[in-house]
Amino acid sequence: MPDKRYTVGGKDGWLNIKREPIGMVVAVPEFIQVKLNYTRNNRDFFVILEGNERGKEFSVLSGNIKGGDPGYRGAANLQFSISKKLLTYLGEKITAITAVDNPIPVGVHPIQLPDFPHELGRTYMTHSSFAKNWFYLGHGNAIPGNNDRYLHPGSGTLGCITVELAAWTKLYQYLILCRRGDGKTVGTVTVVR
Repeated sequence: MPDKRYTVGGKDGWLNIKREPIGMVVAVPEFIQVKLNYTRNNRDFFVILEGNERGKEFSVLSGNIKGGDPGYRGAANLQFSISKKLLTYLGEKITAITAVDNPIPVGVHPIQLPDFPHELGRTYMTHSSFAKNWFYLGHGNAIPGNNDRYLHPGSGTLGCITVELAAWTKLYQYLILCRRGDGKTVGTVTVVR
C-alpha cells in the first residue's frame, strides 16, 4: 500500500536519488513529498509528488525518506523593494539587491521549489550550508543560461533577487517548508520599485 513521505537532505539540503529504471542519479531538495511504493534490497522505491521531478519514479537507500509532516506551512508572501534594497517576510527585513541595468521586473513572481544544486553558490558555503539551494522565480522550468531569475544568496547579481549571506539560512529554512498547493511553488514575491 503506497504512502506519502518526504525526502531527507544531507547537510547541504540535497539528496541524491536514482531514476528508475535507467539508474541516472539526480539531486532533489529536502522535504520533497513522495509516494513510497515498496522497499526491496534495502532500497525505497517511490514517485516524486512535487517539484521538477514530479511524477517520475526513483529509488534511494532506505532511511532517506521519512513519514509524517516535517512542519509544512502555507504559501510564503515575500515583498522586495528594488529602491530600498529590502526583502520582507514574516515581519523580517533583510538586505537584498537586483541588477541596476537588468532588474527583476516589477510585479508578482512565483517562487518555485529548488530545482538543482547551483554550483555558483558553492562560493558561499562557508556562510550557509544551503547556499546552493536557489528558488526559481518564474513559470515552467528554468532554462540554464537563459537569464533566469532566482532568489539566492550572494554578494552580486545579474538580475536575480540576491539576498545578504548572513540572512540566507533562516530564509531558506522558512521557504523550504512553505507550500502553495500546486506541487511546484512555495509562494510568491511581490517586486516594487
